[in-house]
Amino acid sequence: MVAVADDGRLVVAELTRGLDIPGGHVQRGESSIDETVRREAWEEVRARLGVLHPVEVIESDYFGADDWTYMVIRTARVTELGPWETTHESAGRMLIEPEDFLRRYRGGDPALMRHLVTTALAALPAP
Repeated sequence: MVAVADDGRLVVAELTRGLDIPGGHVQRGESSIDETVRREAWEEVRARLGVLHPVEVIESDYFGADDWTYMVIRTARVTELGPWETTHESAGRMLIEPEDFLRRYRGGDPALMRHLVTTALAALPAP
């Protein structure tokens, strides 16, 4: 999830692996990807989201060659930031300029993250 504040900064989670966009897995009982996206954004950065816009679907062999999964990327404007509380999901929340986030990102594939953030920002209508 690429969550964007009205001023264009990204709302990112402070995780043990460093700064990252909110994300996770569909849980039992969730009936849509959008429901999962909204839950993960709340759990990891305490953000309520406006209209979700599709960005990309990425096929992944993260769990092994015989266990393909899919990462579904969405973007949205943040409509509300709730009071912060540290949880097992995230140690903190940061609002950060996209280029600053991309320079500091260490959680995975920097080229893929640059692509996702750039594509997400282009897909998001102006506030």
